[in-house]
Amino acid sequence: MTALELVFSLTPELAFPFLTKGLDKYATTGYGGMLKTGVTPIDYLTVGTTAGFFSIPKQSSSKFDTELSKNVFFVPLGLNVGTQYYPVSRLELTASLSGGFSLAISDKQTHEQPWYRAEAGAAFRINPSFSIGLNVSWTDFQYNSWFKNPLMQGITAGISFTYRYDTRKSSGSVSATVDYDDNVFPLLYTVYKENSFGTINISNDETAEIKNVRVYVRAQDYTASELECGHISNIPKHKSASVPLIADFSDSILQFTENGQIPAEVVINYELLGQKRTAVSQIIIPVYNRNQMRWADPAVLASLVSASSQEVMEFSKSLVGIGRRYLRTGLNQNMQFAMYLFEGMRIAGIQYETDSSTPYGPSHIDTAVLDYLQYPYQTMQYKSGDIDDLGILLMSLLQSVGIQASFIATQDDFIVLFNTEIDSAHASSYFNGDDHIIVLEDDNIWIPLSMKVLGEGFINSWYKAMEEINIIIQTEQEYYFVGIADAWTYYPPAGFTSGENVSLSISEKTVSDTVETDIVRYITAEFGPQITAIQNRIKNEGASAGLYNQLGMLYVRAGMYSNAVPVFQLAVKMGSTTAMNNLGNIASLQKNYEEAVVWYKKVLEVDPDNESAKANLNRVMSELEN
Repeated sequence: MTALELVFSLTPELAFPFLTKGLDKYATTGYGGMLKTGVTPIDYLTVGTTAGFFSIPKQSSSKFDTELSKNVFFVPLGLNVGTQYYPVSRLELTASLSGGFSLAISDKQTHEQPWYRAEAGAAFRINPSFSIGLNVSWTDFQYNSWFKNPLMQGITAGISFTYRYDTRKSSGSVSATVDYDDNVFPLLYTVYKENSFGTINISNDETAEIKNVRVYVRAQDYTASELECGHISNIPKHKSASVPLIADFSDSILQFTENGQIPAEVVINYELLGQKRTAVSQIIIPVYNRNQMRWADPAVLASLVSASSQEVMEFSKSLVGIGRRYLRTGLNQNMQFAMYLFEGMRIAGIQYETDSSTPYGPSHIDTAVLDYLQYPYQTMQYKSGDIDDLGILLMSLLQSVGIQASFIATQDDFIVLFNTEIDSAHASSYFNGDDHIIVLEDDNIWIPLSMKVLGEGFINSWYKAMEEINIIIQTEQEYYFVGIADAWTYYPPAGFTSGENVSLSISEKTVSDTVETDIVRYITAEFGPQITAIQNRIKNEGASAGLYNQLGMLYVRAGMYSNAVPVFQLAVKMGSTTAMNNLGNIASLQKNYEEAVVWYKKVLEVDPDNESAKANLNRVMSELEN
């Protein structure tokens, strides 16, 4: 036992002094007992003091005169050294040597002499503290001699009662060591609650097997709770077992700006012979700094994407607020908001700057390299970052306003994609072909943006990203695709922020004018060819209500209402109720409800059963009543 124990043992005994020279001195049987106290400074060794009392009847004492003592009384005092061994859990074998000086008392006379004792025993361990057993000993009391003249010599046998008090029960003789797979990444602190980062080895050096072993890890303020790492039903004596090392880290671990260490404890609760015990082992957990990660699993980057940090929400809210004031109802809302977020970053002065220490290219290709990545607030604070840092900020802004984001990490670029939520079946209503769009498994249209050309604006970034994607597909290059929402399932956002004021000032006019330029370019590129095609058909095939309605709808989808109205009016002159309905819809979108009512009623005058006009009229009348 490595813990210091106090040992108290009481043994009532019968004494058989048949080894005493001169068999006529004593009767065949006496009685008495020994009391031993001691400590266990090292395993299997006990040292201490001993005292006792024996009453040995004299031979033929029944015939003695009443004034003569019928017994010789022995009172031994001395030191004891012993050892103990546990061949099985409940069995304790002991052996000891004792010696010292004693008193022999008879007929009011006393005599002092040395004594010696060799003892052996076997005991049943009721629990780690109490045991009861049988003892036998050879006992020798000398007379005027050290060795050659025994006053009383013989064998004793008795029942022993032993109590052991462990002065350090909280430590026990169970210990833990740890083998680490890698240092802890603060960025992933929530992941370690379910994913191990090492192995805890439990060694049992108790005197018996231990059962119901439960292992916990705690690290003061760096853990949110004392998490159970594992349960072991049984560890045999002098054997080891292991459990995975997991920990419920708190966000305090995000304070590590450099590599460091965390003092921690492994707490081991177990049962020894039915008695509950606890052992505590000190360990040191190595930690990387909060900005480091490896690209072994690119989805880890999702932990840096924070949709709820204050500075991200304030910045996105201000940009989307501007976007709502200038929103074109005919165009896709997600796409317009994405334009405002992208251009807002650029106009705020955030720019691409290669990380000289861990550049994006080599760092994300070599999965063994530790890469340094910025949290969104840092990119806003520094107004610069490598292309992955810029992508992290843009994805955070997109997610904060409810636009799903994902990314593609190529060898030379970091591409952010956002979900327009346009079903692929309706692609032709917004895009001229599929050259500039990506359809994912959700059957929605996603728009890619290259972070490498952030400074060139939304449209150039969009087209550059498509070029890059087409190249890697055609050349079958390796790339990583990660959906942020899916990745958050495994790597929740760390959400770290410094709490500093990192708000960015932008001009509403500059942002809105820039986005307006983007929208015009988008309309020209995606709707222009379709508009031209319909115009050519009108020119070549002749005017018709159907062609005018097609042309008018293209203008509506492009948000060009002023162009759509005269085209629909031409169709109305040809008797088109569809055109009348469309003019009512445009008036309704522009909140000209009285004009909308006029157009819907005209439809019903011509076609009383027109369900679309009925529904639109009821809707507009409800608006007027409110």
